[in-house]
Amino acid sequence: MYEAVPDIMADRHCVRRVGTFAVAALLGLLPSPPLHAGVVDSFIQEKERGWFWYEIEPEPPPEPLPPEFPPPAVIAPAPASTPETPPPLSVEWFKEYYPSVLNKAVDNPTPENVAGYRYATRVMLDKASNFAHEFKRQALLDPLLDESNRYPFSSAARGSFANFTNQQKREAVQTIAARAGLWVFVDETCPFCSMQYPIIARTAKERGFVVSYITPDGSRPEWMAEEDEVLKDEGQSRALKIQVRPATVLVVPPETLTVITQGMLSQDLLEERLLVAGDMAGLLSDKDRLNAFPMERGLLTTQDIREAGQAMEQDPKALTPKVQELIEKRY
Repeated sequence: MYEAVPDIMADRHCVRRVGTFAVAALLGLLPSPPLHAGVVDSFIQEKERGWFWYEIEPEPPPEPLPPEFPPPAVIAPAPASTPETPPPLSVEWFKEYYPSVLNKAVDNPTPENVAGYRYATRVMLDKASNFAHEFKRQALLDPLLDESNRYPFSSAARGSFANFTNQQKREAVQTIAARAGLWVFVDETCPFCSMQYPIIARTAKERGFVVSYITPDGSRPEWMAEEDEVLKDEGQSRALKIQVRPATVLVVPPETLTVITQGMLSQDLLEERLLVAGDMAGLLSDKDRLNAFPMERGLLTTQDIREAGQAMEQDPKALTPKVQELIEKRY
């Protein structure tokens, strides 16, 4: 009974060994993947790299930079042109060299330097005289350039012309009076109003103006004639911004009002302002204007000058004929 035990243990050992060999035999029956020579060689040669999945991917190569443009070419400045010397003794020459001729003579007043300055001055004055003579000659021979056509230069003719002009101005003021009237702002307490009143009254009588006197309360001052019309100030002075009395206003119906003066004024100056205000209001014809303002006869207007400039843009030589044409229209 005791001898059977070893046999049993031996059998168990045999069974374990048989199982091990059977497993090994089964594993040997499974197909194994073929190993390529290249893979084996690569593994053997690069075994020091370790696990390859720890390797860092190399950065992609940088993109090529755009080609650099060449620096701009340096352009050498053009050589400065030598200024031309103005013709000797011309206006340009005197403007440039005459001061140096004078300074040279003052700094070193030798006979030669002073003589050079004196003769240069003589030439300059003679050039001016030649110009003045030709300027006068042109005025004498061309009536469009003769200023005496507007106002005579001789004393005898000047007196007659002044008398004629004054008469024409008086007639022009009478023409204005036929279509306009006067407002005169006065105050009984104003000492200068009583002095201005006879001047206004005489002007109105001689030129034919209708006058309305306006007082603050509509009362008649004691120094005013009974036949004069007196009105109450209903805001006219405030609307016209009248601050000083006496004040005279030219009234052109229906709505043109022009303040002629605030304060005293002589009759001749009063009529002169009435003439200008009436002309601006369009109360004078072209003929009346030419007779009353003779100095404007033949005068080129701003529009005339602009027209002459436009003609010169087309033809630089058009100055003389175009201006002659425009002046003839103004006479």
